[in-house]
Amino acid sequence: MVNDHYRAFVIPLSTLSAIVVVVKDPALMRSISFALNTHGQAVEQFNDWTMATEAIARAQCVILDTCLPPADLTAGLSLTSRGVKVVVLAEDDRDYVGLNPDNIRVLSKPLMGPDISNAVLGLRKNP
Repeated sequence: MVNDHYRAFVIPLSTLSAIVVVVKDPALMRSISFALNTHGQAVEQFNDWTMATEAIARAQCVILDTCLPPADLTAGLSLTSRGVKVVVLAEDDRDYVGLNPDNIRVLSKPLMGPDISNAVLGLRKNP
């Protein structure tokens, strides 16, 4: 049974659509992209909400950093009401999950190991 549980977390993500990452910190963005690319996932990277707008419009999953300007973060969180899956990289104790628990995962920074790939996979398994 343990092996079946483990297999659930190593499913290649390559059959899924690209993930849009909107993160200010270049090192954090590289780490996230590396982790997801390792699992076969395509990633579109942006350090600015405005530059990411076109990619976000077609995204099924968006990763947002709470270091973004408040208006950008609010716009990103509103995506959950349209069924877009959102991973929030948080530095605070705000209740982001209360917005739409089926479409959002909150990861506290600093990230550890497979946190980001597990969060994306968990969201995508959720209908």
